[in-house]
Amino acid sequence: MNRADSAILRWRKPVYIFLGILALAMFIMSLVQAWVLVSVPDLPAYGSIPTYGGLPRDDERGAFLMLNSGHNSKYSGNLIKLLSVSEAGVVDTQSAAHLKPQELQSVLVQSANISRETNDYRVTLIGDTSAYQMSYTRQPGGKQLLIQPEDRQWRPGAYQIDVPSEGMFGGRDYYQFYIDAGQNFP
Repeated sequence: MNRADSAILRWRKPVYIFLGILALAMFIMSLVQAWVLVSVPDLPAYGSIPTYGGLPRDDERGAFLMLNSGHNSKYSGNLIKLLSVSEAGVVDTQSAAHLKPQELQSVLVQSANISRETNDYRVTLIGDTSAYQMSYTRQPGGKQLLIQPEDRQWRPGAYQIDVPSEGMFGGRDYYQFYIDAGQNFP
């Protein structure tokens, strides 16, 4: 037996032990993942965030709901960040944000660069085929877009926000929230 063969034999046992530990760790993590998926309740598709002068931090990206004063006390602040999803219609009624018409001031979209073509950004009332015109106001600096109905009255129903995705692969990001008429949701 030469020197090279003895060096290989010397390292073989520790390498097998290391690979066995990695395989065991992967198996245990698979069990933990299955346990988490089964035992954790569905998380909400929104969250109140701290504001800086009534607006999100400069590095925050996405869609936000700007609330009027006197809104529901379950929202700790005046700004709600919505969960971004890559497919439309996947946020269910239990996990989405629910507001009354008088609580919502406007929808704020914040991006690295808001396109001058505001038709790339859409807020639609799902299932309502009538013309419900939105007003789009691009803010100074080119990073924020305020969206609200032209008549300033939010109709009850399910709303979807559809914006261009940031990043090199393009696509669309979707956000969803509900305006309720006289209903109380947790």
